Amino acid sequence: MRCKPLQTLLAVAAIWLTSSAHVGSTLVVQEGNAGPYGLRVVVRPPGVIPGLVEVVVRSTTPNAVPTTVSVRPALWRVGLRGAPPAEPTTPVPGEPGTFSTQVWIMQGGSYAFHVAASGAAGSGTLVVPVTSVATTASTLPPWLGWLLAGLGVFLALGFVSIVGAASRESTISGDAQPAPADRRRAQRAMAVASCLITALLFGGWKWWDAVDSDYRNRLDKPAAVEGAVTAGDARALTLRITDKNLTYIDEKEPGVTKIRGTPFMPDHGKIMHLFLIEAGARGAVAHIHPVRQNNITFTTPVTGIPAGQYWLFAEAVHESGFALSLADTVTVPAGNAAPNADGDDAWTAAPAVVGAAPATLVDGAQMRISIDRAPTVGGDVTIIVRVTERGGSPSALAPWLGMAGHAMVVRTDGNVFMHLHPMGTASMAAQERLLRREAGDTINHGDAQPPVIEMSELNMAGMQHSASAAVAARGDVRFPVAFPSAGSYRVFVQVRRVGRTIETAVLDVVVPVAVATK
Repeated sequence: MRCKPLQTLLAVAAIWLTSSAHVGSTLVVQEGNAGPYGLRVVVRPPGVIPGLVEVVVRSTTPNAVPTTVSVRPALWRVGLRGAPPAEPTTPVPGEPGTFSTQVWIMQGGSYAFHVAASGAAGSGTLVVPVTSVATTASTLPPWLGWLLAGLGVFLALGFVSIVGAASRESTISGDAQPAPADRRRAQRAMAVASCLITALLFGGWKWWDAVDSDYRNRLDKPAAVEGAVTAGDARALTLRITDKNLTYIDEKEPGVTKIRGTPFMPDHGKIMHLFLIEAGARGAVAHIHPVRQNNITFTTPVTGIPAGQYWLFAEAVHESGFALSLADTVTVPAGNAAPNADGDDAWTAAPAVVGAAPATLVDGAQMRISIDRAPTVGGDVTIIVRVTERGGSPSALAPWLGMAGHAMVVRTDGNVFMHLHPMGTASMAAQERLLRREAGDTINHGDAQPPVIEMSELNMAGMQHSASAAVAARGDVRFPVAFPSAGSYRVFVQVRRVGRTIETAVLDVVVPVAVATK
């Protein structure tokens, strides 16, 4: 914040917030089970840290609704042992089975929000990974700045006046009048006090500027990267992380650049998920998985999409649970390439668009995408996907990257991007890692992480938090999400039918500007 010296004196007394656009969304929406209770948890972190986090918990199991819910945020480094006491929630009037509360977080980083639910059916806890970062800067409206400046002038003049009076009259007794020497001594004292208060104000101003500059430099934004795509029949993309806040030169290994913090770990079996979306979000799209060449460099073939300008979004997860977002704009030249051999990459040059009628897939099957209610800024909704065969029978969906499907949400100006799973926006790898951390597992790192979830162990629970196998068998996938801002969005949904390749369809969504209520 830039303030005049006198404004700075009391600027911390009143902070007004301004919003800051960023790729991705700090909003977290996750579904899961807390013992017998199905829950949807919506976490709205603050823009400024320290700050209050708004948490809304909704029951998703009508036959098992908790009566008591509490929320306890634990920073990954300290876990529950160093966490503050749990905050109880209160029922939301007019919304049965919905609870809300606010909890303080004092620093940014990776958190495990322990949501404990209890009631007649028993008790349980759902752990929700939350990456909390500062996204907004603080500023003062002009009128408040001038008011504080006026108060500062008043206090400064008062201080100088008190010093002068004390110096002038401290040695005078009774009703005696100050002598010229007393007045000269007072003037000298006031001059010294004026210089002192000016120095203090100037020093405070420079200190505040330094703190403000450091804070603004640390505001969350996509890490700086360099992306480039080579042309020809071996067309390949190289992504290099260059952000100075994220990388460092290891003194023990001169010339070796490393990533700050904990190592990256596989998420759905991949170190990085990378998305290429044709600029404007109206054309081709690819969901691919680069291979790591060194600490900061990743490469992948680029297949199936035409030449053009593309938005690049990428995600990687630290073993602390901190989710890293990368963004760039790249030019994809003409050419093609064989895809990665694992068969998990997906691409399409012209995704089918869902409108009033469902999208028709290559063999006559259909994909219908809808939203359960009108979207609002910050309000959680469910994106509902239903896939049927040509004759109308439900399609059987095969697991892809441990899920029944994936979705990408991008605002058509490119300023918001989210990667969705049927469990929500949070990373399953982060959730599992935070659970292991709480259990005392601090040994496995980076690529040595054990498999996140075995599908056989959870009966495909990663595909949907309840009855997932049956849901996939009838061709249904649901994605809980909250749109962080108003605007025009395009939702890309990708699924794999049994025996088929990965298919993509899109739905256009308009989120209206929030209307202020008195």
